[in-house]
Amino acid sequence: MTMVTGDDYGGLEHRSSTALVASRRDLPTINQKDAAKSDGYLTFLGLVSHEYFHTWNVKRIKPAAFAPYRYLEENHTDLLWVFEGFTSYYDDLMLLRSGVVDLDTYHRLLAKNVNAVHRAPGRFKQSVAESSFDTWTRFYKQDENSPNALVSYYSKGALVALGLDLHIRNHSQNEKSLDDVMRLMWERYGREFYLREPRGVAEGEMPSLVAEATGVDATDFIARYAYGRDDIPLSDLMAKQGVSLQWSSANTLPSLDARFRARGNEGLEIATVYEHGAAHKAGLSAGDLIVALNGLRVKNQQNLDQLLSAYSATDTIALHIFRRDELREFKATLSQAPNDSCSLTLASS
Repeated sequence: MTMVTGDDYGGLEHRSSTALVASRRDLPTINQKDAAKSDGYLTFLGLVSHEYFHTWNVKRIKPAAFAPYRYLEENHTDLLWVFEGFTSYYDDLMLLRSGVVDLDTYHRLLAKNVNAVHRAPGRFKQSVAESSFDTWTRFYKQDENSPNALVSYYSKGALVALGLDLHIRNHSQNEKSLDDVMRLMWERYGREFYLREPRGVAEGEMPSLVAEATGVDATDFIARYAYGRDDIPLSDLMAKQGVSLQWSSANTLPSLDARFRARGNEGLEIATVYEHGAAHKAGLSAGDLIVALNGLRVKNQQNLDQLLSAYSATDTIALHIFRRDELREFKATLSQAPNDSCSLTLASS
């Protein structure tokens, strides 16, 4: 069931249905021949696939902490990287397997998620298991500093699932995969859900489930990348499957290492200052309204990019900002745009 609005996105799974909300601009019309290939429509299809996969993974298979739910107290679990993360991995993969998207499009969708995870410094501060446990107290109460402090058990959880799938394939000569783990979880915790007292996956049980289903030891992998804060070595894992992952810069402009948003006609407001970046070192803060760069007015993101194009990394610029109602000047030394954009190609192509 999809409610179409002007600018919304999201979904909630139920046992036999799903409630979705989507922006009308993401949905194709009969007069838009190429709209079915648009990024917006692909995002919508991924949402549909995600919530559909939850019919099995969450609505039947669930953490032991949720079997049954206790509605009078908090239900904490470390395992949402499995239940939301695995689902976030399989949602786009199911679009590929069903023929809805081709391999190049799937690689682009996969790269988009890799980029999103690697652009957030918070992945070095919090593991996906910690993010899961703190979901109601931190993940759903985010503020301007959250990208520096938190990681998403959805997006990084999907990368853990991808890495675990590759790890299993690489150590089983492609005879086993994450699919085998999901089948075991279904047989043990999902298929007979209605025939007995519900039980779920115990905290810390995933390494033994992987070993039982595939014969592959994933204990260290899960400890490092789900319960630890290391970046998953996707490049090495993918190379063994004939896929090349290459990093480049998505932007040739020097960087302030900050994220911006428009504030009406007033100017450009800083939404997030990334830790240890140019804006952070200059003393800028989220909420600051940038009104001028080296004496020239800043009106919007496009205008800021035009002004930055006249400078190089290591150049120092003057920024005039309003902090509350106070006009202040800061000196910022621009940094090199980071290599934070990956692309995936078949190694033979």
